[in-house]
Amino acid sequence: MMDKWLRNTNVVKVIALMLGILLWAVVHLDSKSTTGGGFSAAEEKEIYNVKVTPVFDGNKLHIESMDPTEVMIRVQGKEAALKKIAATPYQIVLDLTNAKVGENTVSLVAKDFPSGVKVSIFPPYARVVLEEKQMKEVPVQVDLIGNPANGFKAGQPVAKPGRVILTVPSGLMDEAITVKAEVNVDNAQSAVTKQVKLVALDKNGKVLNVSIGPPVVDVEVPITQPFKKMPMQLKIVGEPAPGYSVSAFQSSIDQITVYGPQELLNTLDFYEGPPIDLNGLKENKDFTLDIPLKPRITLLDPTKVEVKVQIVPSDKKTLEQVPITIIGQNNNFDTKIKTPQGGTLNITVEGSPATLAKLKAQDIQAIVDVSNLPPGEHTVNVNLNLPQFVKKVEQDTKAVVEITAK
Repeated sequence: MMDKWLRNTNVVKVIALMLGILLWAVVHLDSKSTTGGGFSAAEEKEIYNVKVTPVFDGNKLHIESMDPTEVMIRVQGKEAALKKIAATPYQIVLDLTNAKVGENTVSLVAKDFPSGVKVSIFPPYARVVLEEKQMKEVPVQVDLIGNPANGFKAGQPVAKPGRVILTVPSGLMDEAITVKAEVNVDNAQSAVTKQVKLVALDKNGKVLNVSIGPPVVDVEVPITQPFKKMPMQLKIVGEPAPGYSVSAFQSSIDQITVYGPQELLNTLDFYEGPPIDLNGLKENKDFTLDIPLKPRITLLDPTKVEVKVQIVPSDKKTLEQVPITIIGQNNNFDTKIKTPQGGTLNITVEGSPATLAKLKAQDIQAIVDVSNLPPGEHTVNVNLNLPQFVKKVEQDTKAVVEITAK
């Protein structure tokens, strides 16, 4: 009977149709159940602007240039696998472990994609130029932001450490690099101390991505009232014992920094220090004295002064023909010196031998003051301006002046 069915063409056609349907179903199910490395050409997509991640020793090398920095990738795989890509931290890696200083062409590698995904990279490689890094020592520059409170001033900031080490590409070794720390002192009334992160800038003020060691420094900014540096004048009180003179007078400071209101500082050309009492001295003496704080002055630097005074037996010297100078003359009158004749004096002075050895007539001023004197002859005192630690022997020095109308 089977033979009769097979001889029937309609039966054969039906069987052939059933076999065809069965074969299609088997092939279709096989494609649906493919696992592992099987791919459907229809399941693919392209992802653009994928960042290239270089892997290299950043302590020793610097990437001068890299092209490209982003690529396009084409991924293929089952739909379920492709959907996992968005949640996967995949990378396109440029492995420079074995690259050399200079130009390199290195293949790109896809990493950390989901299993079952095939990745193609366009372009498949990158060109990289590497530079060697070197050490460079640079001072720290502190920039102050804002202004201290009214009546206060910011002093010289101090960074600790004051110099740092930069790790820079060899091409930047000869470039001018500034390392800055910014400190805000706005409305400050006392010293500002902060830890500040450093920034490296090129000659155009552009931030450089270089290693700074240490990256953070301690900065202290003194905040003070206005100050002024001026000479300090020591007031000499008394004289050594008779027959003795000062041979040397040495102060530990000659300049002092005075802090106080600006309007007061503007009126000061010097600061008066403590009195030095030489009364009755016959031998050397060292003084250590506090410098007095005057009204409205808030601070002095330094606050003490040391003075060394050397005392020796006196000597005498006569200086001849010291000219007399007239001051206070009226332009409507003629004033002249009648005596001493010639308008000069011989003056005997006393001092230490070393001081007198260098003393000359031009070092002394002999002055008569005729202010408010009427016409006629007048006997007036001659005032002597002598160098420090030199005194005249004769106390009464007189001159006769004659004032007449023109």
